[in-house]
Amino acid sequence: MTGSTLPIEQAFATGTHGATLVLMVCAGWLWAGLYASPHSAAPTEVAAATGRSATVRGRELQIGTGRFALSQKSLQSARRWLDRQGVRVRDLTAKEPA
Repeated sequence: MTGSTLPIEQAFATGTHGATLVLMVCAGWLWAGLYASPHSAAPTEVAAATGRSATVRGRELQIGTGRFALSQKSLQSARRWLDRQGVRVRDLTAKEPA
């Protein structure tokens, strides 16, 4: 983990209709909020998870029971950011046979 003070948050464009996903890492849990736009005052969807792990399935990032669709570029950025914050990100995307 970096030397940053918790909680720490970061916003990611979802790539869909201007929506933004805000991720927040806290000492023992994660929070995610989906906002209709970067200027929205309140999220349209929220999810939280105890512990510090997230899951990727296809192009969705799962935090607790919440699944959030992201563009491939935003998903990669979110995964890197979460990793830098000490969050374990599991990839459950099915691999196609060669």
